[in-house]
Amino acid sequence: MKKHSLLAPIIKKEFIQIIRDPISLAAVIMIPIIQLLLFGYAVSFDIKHIPMGIFDQSQTRESRQLIRAVTASSYFVIKGDAHSRAEVTDSLEKGNIKIGVIIPPDFADAVNAGKTANVQLLIDGTDANVGGVALGYFIAAAQGYSLDITKRILNEQGASGLLKNFPLLSQRLRIWYNQALRTENFIVPGLIATILMILGVLMTSQSVAREYERGTMEQLIVSPVKVYELIIGKLVPYIVIGFIQVTLVTLIAISVFHVPLRGSLLLLTFTTFLFLVSAMGIGFLFSAVTKSQQVAMQMSFVGTMLPSLLLSGFIYPISSMPLALRVFSYVVPAKYFLVILRGIFLKDLGISVLLNQILIMVLISCIVLTLCIIKTKKSLD
Repeated sequence: MKKHSLLAPIIKKEFIQIIRDPISLAAVIMIPIIQLLLFGYAVSFDIKHIPMGIFDQSQTRESRQLIRAVTASSYFVIKGDAHSRAEVTDSLEKGNIKIGVIIPPDFADAVNAGKTANVQLLIDGTDANVGGVALGYFIAAAQGYSLDITKRILNEQGASGLLKNFPLLSQRLRIWYNQALRTENFIVPGLIATILMILGVLMTSQSVAREYERGTMEQLIVSPVKVYELIIGKLVPYIVIGFIQVTLVTLIAISVFHVPLRGSLLLLTFTTFLFLVSAMGIGFLFSAVTKSQQVAMQMSFVGTMLPSLLLSGFIYPISSMPLALRVFSYVVPAKYFLVILRGIFLKDLGISVLLNQILIMVLISCIVLTLCIIKTKKSLD
């Protein structure tokens, strides 16, 4: 008697089980949308509207020009004019400002005499990132102001031609792939990879662990169904849900955050499939090892959320990490999918350039599925 494949019935059973719980299904589909919108708007590396306090002892045209030059952009916001150095330091201590500027009384005299005009900066270093960025912004604005003053003085002295002999650096800047340096173009593809990794592992781990707790997994294992049919049958419905999630978050990335999709949709679909297989295979493996929904959920969060956020290159460059963490990052699927997403969205990269990442994801998927088969067979024995 010819045996028929039980793959289709397993897939059908899993779909029926998912449909019978519409609330969980809706939550699974809506969670990545909510997370993308929340993090997409909340997470930004652009530091703007830095509160600044100014104590202008000069009160001259030159000092006011410096203040206008510094506050011309949206990087600084003046939180009132201080009337003493003590007011500036007090505002720093209370956290009302992040940078204090003290302009000395002889500022205008030094500027008009062509001498070095000193300006004191007091920066709140409790947040080193904001403090460093604020210092860089102020220095850039002050350099622009200094050049304008130099030109004005030379023009007044009838020596504007001397500017030709100044060793000024001529910068011809061209930014590729993200011309406006928009944070969203950098953040959103990373969020897609991170959210799908966490949810992919969580969905399958909970599904399989639930089967173990109810005792139905043992019934499936001892049935005529083959191990690979069981694993594929459990993964296929969630891969379909994963593609629905990817479609929705991609549409939001393009329409809401205006992230350009310059690359191939076909390549994006193929690489997304590889990523979902590896992520959901990890979830299956977690549940096969623990056989408990609670423990599987904990392992899913610890084993995917932290590595996906910290070791994928999403926020921090991997090259600056210690050697042990750099080595561990090689087994994080989100690391490779993140490179692929940014390459497809922003650079229009083809399969030839992304081949290394694709091959590694194929390797990870094969290893994970093999481990799932081995662990399930041990459960059968």
